[in-house]
Amino acid sequence: MEQHAAALWDYSLHIYAKPGVAASCLALQDQHGCDVNTVLLCLWLAGARCTILAVSDIEAAQHSAATANERFVQPVRSVRRWMKQWCQCTPESEINAAAYAALKTAELHGERLVQSQMLAGLDLDQLTRAESSEAAVQASFANYCTLASTSGGVAEELGELVARAWH
Repeated sequence: MEQHAAALWDYSLHIYAKPGVAASCLALQDQHGCDVNTVLLCLWLAGARCTILAVSDIEAAQHSAATANERFVQPVRSVRRWMKQWCQCTPESEINAAAYAALKTAELHGERLVQSQMLAGLDLDQLTRAESSEAAVQASFANYCTLASTSGGVAEELGELVARAWH
């Protein structure tokens, strides 16, 4: 499972670095309430394995990672965001920059842990296969939208993310 977790993390870093992907991911997270790691998992499984995450698979993955997400990533993200705003209101200093960088690094380590835990909650060999990566990601995203309490416009934003990530 560790090699799958490493592959998902490497994929996530590669995709996130593409033009427009980070902005799409943040919009999905902040404006639509999406879990970016779930979105990246859907993209990776569709692209690498042509597999679909059913609603029950998404629930299992998220349940497996819930503690790490709720007790590590979300609190660190909250403090990092506070620190970013605070740094904008205070004189620039090496201490502020170092503290912010440490929080950002901690958050990334937490995201990697969450992805690993999500994979631990899945049996990858039992996932449904699709005829194409595009069909797989569309089905997985439709299942995710069914499960998630997302705001309007999320389907369009997910479509834009696929276009930016895969093209």
